Amino acid sequence: MNTLDVKDVVKYFGETIALNHASFTLTNDDFLVLAGPSNSGKTTLLRLLSGLEQPESGQIILNGVNITPDSPATRKVALVTQKYGLAAQMSVYDNIAQTLRFRRLSKKNIYQQVQSALELLELQHIQKTPLRHLSGGEIQRVAIGKAMVKDADLYLFDEPIIQLDPHTRHRVHQAIQMVHRLKLAISIYATQNPTAALTIATRLAIIHQGQIQQIGTPHELLHRPANLFIAHYLNQPLNQLTASLQATETGYVVQADGLSFTLSTAWHMTLAPLHKHAIVTLGIRPNAIHFAWAFSSIDVSTYIQLQAHVLRIELLMGKWTLQLSIGQQTTLVAELKDINHPSLLPGKSLNLAINPDDIYLFHPITETLLQP
Repeated sequence: MNTLDVKDVVKYFGETIALNHASFTLTNDDFLVLAGPSNSGKTTLLRLLSGLEQPESGQIILNGVNITPDSPATRKVALVTQKYGLAAQMSVYDNIAQTLRFRRLSKKNIYQQVQSALELLELQHIQKTPLRHLSGGEIQRVAIGKAMVKDADLYLFDEPIIQLDPHTRHRVHQAIQMVHRLKLAISIYATQNPTAALTIATRLAIIHQGQIQQIGTPHELLHRPANLFIAHYLNQPLNQLTASLQATETGYVVQADGLSFTLSTAWHMTLAPLHKHAIVTLGIRPNAIHFAWAFSSIDVSTYIQLQAHVLRIELLMGKWTLQLSIGQQTTLVAELKDINHPSLLPGKSLNLAINPDDIYLFHPITETLLQP
């Protein structure tokens, strides 16, 4: 089994910390998606893993061997980037075969490995075509093929689809996932796209300002984000509200504009220290808001029920959303599955329900997740 241990790795560029004490462990069952906004440290981490950069401190251990001081050429690591690293004047076949020729393999062995990659990536029909005549998606698949034939234990993909159209992105995603399954190697895929991150990852790491904020399964990060930044990043747009806290004999009453619910005494140890602030930050996912016409499919007896007024329907982040008004001046965004429902007219009143378990509570100062 392949293993990767990243231990307390630090990287500076000048006086700016680009990677702040990164630590995690992966095995070849893991397809890790490293997600975060631009300039968050994704590329820096991949360059450190590939040997293109050296850390100030920390260790990178691949299969029990400390490869931190090793050059890129001696590491069993394959890197695919946006810049491809291919020769435009060379054919598809020759670009993929180039790595194998450097290893002085026989022509027969090279041919077999290249043909296997061409077949997997559906490039056989253009194998003699120079890269300058190919589309962006075809070139990216050639870059994946070149990485695929390398004898690697770790595959790194640095935002390889950022410039591609949605259909081509899907095909390239499929190709990358096939490489991961066939090679039985560890894969790390960097992206700015939270939707892609949640879709293709078996493990997900969120990085921001050089700091790995949280690592776990997509389900864990989506339902229990470690802080407010992660909640916003994975739930675009996230409904954020400020709520007051009031202690009672049976728990705590959480009161926001247009929304109120009670937390049990199980929250006492968590919320008692916040008494001097008397407020918390709430986060509500757009898809956690249920409409009255769907109540028959769920048990809303334990849900928070409230009334809202329709403002408008919008297409946000590729999804239909409904802007709603609650309370005096609070706007909620809810995800829509049926944009043609007769109740969705501006000014119309709607009944909503929200499972209190689906509401995030964050510390008002540190913005870390609060849990009972």
